[in-house]
This record gives sequence, C-alpha cells and structure tokens, in this order.
Amino acid sequence: MFIAIKDITEGMKLAEDVYSKLGGIIYRKGTVIKSVDKEILEAFNIDKVNIEKVTIDKGSPDGNTAKEYSTSTVSQVSEKDSYFKSHFNQAIKVIDKIMKLAQGNAQIPIMELRKALQPLLKEELMQFKLISSLQYLSPDQSRYNNHHSLAVSLISYTIATWKGLEQGERTQIALAGALHEIGMSRVTSNFQDIVGPLSPYEYEEVKKHTLYGYQLLKGTKGLNEGTILAVLQHHERVDGSGYPLQLKGDNIHLFAKIVAIADVFHALTSKRSYRGENSVFQALEQIRSKEIGKLDPEIINLFISKMTSTSLGTEVLLNNGKEAKIVFFDQQNPTRPCVKVDEEIINLLTEKQLFIKDLL
Repeated sequence: MFIAIKDITEGMKLAEDVYSKLGGIIYRKGTVIKSVDKEILEAFNIDKVNIEKVTIDKGSPDGNTAKEYSTSTVSQVSEKDSYFKSHFNQAIKVIDKIMKLAQGNAQIPIMELRKALQPLLKEELMQFKLISSLQYLSPDQSRYNNHHSLAVSLISYTIATWKGLEQGERTQIALAGALHEIGMSRVTSNFQDIVGPLSPYEYEEVKKHTLYGYQLLKGTKGLNEGTILAVLQHHERVDGSGYPLQLKGDNIHLFAKIVAIADVFHALTSKRSYRGENSVFQALEQIRSKEIGKLDPEIINLFISKMTSTSLGTEVLLNNGKEAKIVFFDQQNPTRPCVKVDEEIINLLTEKQLFIKDLL
C-alpha cells in the first residue's frame, strides 16, 4: 500500500524499489525504514512509497513490531557472520594443504576443495558488505596468498552469478579462483616474501607461476578446461599487455577474465606490508579509470554496477573524518555517490577533494 512520506513510521518495510526523479535507485525493495531514511526521501522530493502490509503484534505494549524485527535481523546477521567465518577458516586450511601438496608434486584433492567451498557459495552470503570485508579476514600477512586465493574464489563466483552463468560454471570459476595462485608453490620462496617492488629478474621469475599452475593442474579430474585456462591466463589482458602469452580479447577465456577482475579488486583493497589498502570505492575507481582498457570492459561495468547499487544505505567514513551514509548513485559515475552527512547531502562527483575512505 502507498503511504505519504509524512505518515511513514520507523520499522515500515518497502514493498518495491524507490527511484529518484532521474531514475536512480535510492532504496531497494525490502529496506526497513529508519528515522533518517524519511529525511532522505523528503530530500529527494519523494511524495509517497509502497509499504508492505504490516501485521501488528497485539501482545507488545505499543503494538509496534519494529523492535522485534530489528532484534531478529541482528540475530540473523550474527548467525550468518559466524557461519561464514567458520567455513572460511575451514576452506583456508584446505588451500594451505593444497599449496603444500603442490610443492611436492602430489595429487591435488579437488573434491576436498570443492566440498570446503560449497558452504560459502551461496548468493545470500555474497553481498556488498561481505565482499567488501574479505580483506579483513587476512590479518596475517605471512598467509596473504592463500587468503587472497579464497577471496578471489568467492568474488569470482559472485561475478559469475551476476553475469548469469549456470551453477556448474559458477562452481568451476570458484575453483579457478581458489587455485589461480597454485603455481606460486613452485616459485623460489625467496621471491615470495620480498617486501616492496621486485627487481626485473625477480618479476620474470614470479610471472612463471601461471605456467607452473597450468602444468600442475593440466589433466586433473574435476576441473574443466576453462578452470585450468583461468589459472594460466588470469594475468592476460584484453589489449595484449599481459602474460604469459600476450593474448588479446576473445582469445582469453571468460573464466580468466572474471578471475582477473576479482584478483585485481581484492589486491587493491588488501593491506600489504609495503602499502596500505584502498577502500572499496577507491579500488573500484582505480579499476574503472586505469584498467578499463586492460580488463574486460563489459565485466568491469557489471561488477562496478552491482557493487555500487547494492551498497545503498551503507554507512561510510569520508577522508575528512566525517561519517556518512550512501543515499544515491549516478549510473554514469557509480564510484562517486551522493552521501548524507548529518543533515547535508554531498555529491562526491562535484566534491572532488572528498572520497570514501572506509566502511563503518
């Protein structure tokens, strides 16, 4: 039922998406209205919104179900968080094991890896806030490579889901992400722990990990051709500037193109011993401005569009130290949203000196 903005009360739930006058999404269907959201809707000159029919809890003193809903939601989020961390840590153990086995040229337990990934490959888990916080699950820099592989696996799976690939392909892409760095097990260990830029010789040695990975996995049961090619080609670039074969455009397998974007994104958002991390929006902006001619443009645009549109309502920290809430995206400039600071709405597209530094 449609209700005028002035009559909205906290706890009501949107029955459909709310769009601005220019066609951009302000709130998604299912959003539970808070007091600040009413102010934001008024700021965008929205007259009324479609609200789900609410059944009043007669047993509560004030007849209001909002508090009960909020408590239930917090409980669900807590359970989901605990579930995810538990299975994430289990999957890391399997990847640790695989990297050790690869050093000894032993058989790679693909079914064990697949079983460890399966609980994490759920669409309801792979959302903006979870994807954006994967780097915080890698506090131990000495284990970064294996944490990075698992994060790339989950991000790749999500991109494949957004792209509409069928379940079997999505699972294979997740395996490709988890195994994309397996060749590093064959690279001289002295090069893996270097802090800072590599010398030209060191860089050439590290680049061989794509070939080593391909050789390790070629013919492995449980992996399809696209998965093994993704391990070989995830550093290829559509303009031919990548390695190891300087492939271009359609000569690069789709799986490799997806893993490449997940690889770059997680690396940019991760803190390393030689540099700090970028915020999600800084990383997306860098990918959009610097990688658009190198990474597949269609997949980049899909990834950025989905990441930004699902971040509406997220509370963030600006580089000036102020807390804000994302309230609107311009589809032409998705990495520079409008944010609400106190009672003011700031357009980051025009306020170039400001940017989103972190999520809250």
